[in-house]
Amino acid sequence: MKNDPTAGVYYIATGQKFVAEAIVSARYVREKMPDVPIAIATDVTPDYDFDHVIQIDEPRHSFEDIILQLHRSPFHKTIHFDTDIYMYASTYELFEVLDRFEIGAAHNQNRSVFFPPGIPDSFPEYNCGMLIYNNTDRFRVFTQSWKTYYDQFATGGKNQPSFRKALYESDLRVVTLPPEYNLMLRYPGHAIGTIKLFHGRLLDIPTPGAKMYVDVLQAARKINSLTGHRVFTLGGGVTLYTNESRRIKRLFAAYRRYGPIGMLRKARARVRKPLTTR
Repeated sequence: MKNDPTAGVYYIATGQKFVAEAIVSARYVREKMPDVPIAIATDVTPDYDFDHVIQIDEPRHSFEDIILQLHRSPFHKTIHFDTDIYMYASTYELFEVLDRFEIGAAHNQNRSVFFPPGIPDSFPEYNCGMLIYNNTDRFRVFTQSWKTYYDQFATGGKNQPSFRKALYESDLRVVTLPPEYNLMLRYPGHAIGTIKLFHGRLLDIPTPGAKMYVDVLQAARKINSLTGHRVFTLGGGVTLYTNESRRIKRLFAAYRRYGPIGMLRKARARVRKPLTTR
């Protein structure tokens, strides 16, 4: 999907601080995917050479701006990023999946949110910080439905519950993306392989959404220092837990050498060993 002017990355940012964060994010996109055009819809003049700048005349300065501006993407195949997305590795394959599907997103990792009612819990809430979609008339109809439900159900200005309801009732072909394409750093998580997109504040700015929890670039380097199964938590940084720890390695080595009965005998002998004093 390289060198395709109908496929690109699209930001929606209102207010100077969010535009500044979008610029930080866009620079990493351009570094990893230099041939992919980047657009922004905004109410200010960005100090960056975006390929397309779309003027927002009456910004709402809320998540509502995203719903109202998504259909204005200049690209048919669109990857929409919130301003706090860090691209660690290229994601050309996201354009490829749009050959078969119309819209895609990853699960919202905060799975406790199942609102509004009338939708089975087995249909998840998606995180809208990274969306892929074909910008068609069918998609525009979907955003109109999303806006209707947002006006009806937007508690605390959240846009994902209304997205969930509109998506559940739509006939769009939906692809659920793995978390490696939208890893939210403010929650504990599980990873396998290379994480390509990290979701976390790139600048410390006041926002109705998530605050800045961690240095995203530092966290990304640590989490991607391994590619096997690993889980992580946050607490003044990133703590990784893997099955490659020294203790587990020693246990497996002892098991292979002595077998379960031999390991049990050694453990009992260790307990029974008398203490020596000087």
